[in-house]
Amino acid sequence: MSEESKPKNGNHSRMDGATIAWIVVVVVVTAIVSWFAFAAAYGVGVGSGNGNSSSSSGNSGGTTGGGGPDYVYLSINANPDISPPSADQYNPANFTVPAHTLLVFVITNYDTGENPVAPTFANVSGTVGNVEYLNGSTTGVSSVPASEVAHTFSFVGKSVYSGFNVAMPAASSTTPTVVMFHAYFNTTGAFVWNCMAPCDSWSMGTPGYMTGTMTVVA
Repeated sequence: MSEESKPKNGNHSRMDGATIAWIVVVVVVTAIVSWFAFAAAYGVGVGSGNGNSSSSSGNSGGTTGGGGPDYVYLSINANPDISPPSADQYNPANFTVPAHTLLVFVITNYDTGENPVAPTFANVSGTVGNVEYLNGSTTGVSSVPASEVAHTFSFVGKSVYSGFNVAMPAASSTTPTVVMFHAYFNTTGAFVWNCMAPCDSWSMGTPGYMTGTMTVVA
């Protein structure tokens, strides 16, 4: 598709002025603080690598694992040089995770645009405890106001993980939103995820932008 034919949606934007070093500090500090809070709440041995917590994980394919935690870092609209420049994008959109392992996802969202969703996609489902943690908070939330959602990380349709959903609140004009959640994905294979917020019609239908593949390996 040519640059001219790619739809542009005015309901999203990127922030300016954040340095890479500052971003790394925000993500790492948030991950450490929230992980210790999670470990205390669920009895996971910090640094033990056993990951043998058995909390409800909804549609994430199982409730226990034999390893972890393993961290998965994703970002939304962090790269101003992507083409087309106005397209929304997860980076990376395609990634691999181990099965039967406690996974700690850290998603940093730079998009300040709000793309209201149906209540189903404002609720957190499939993560450990069916909650997510926002901006370093040690208190999990089970939903985000539907009018404040920028993007989602969702599995829908006939996927074995269908029903898994995490909502990403919009960033402020100066500060990204950092979303952390914990999950197990115990069924191996390649699974397509989607953003279900009506953000950018071209990106939503283009692999590598607002849809991608999570590969789960044994």
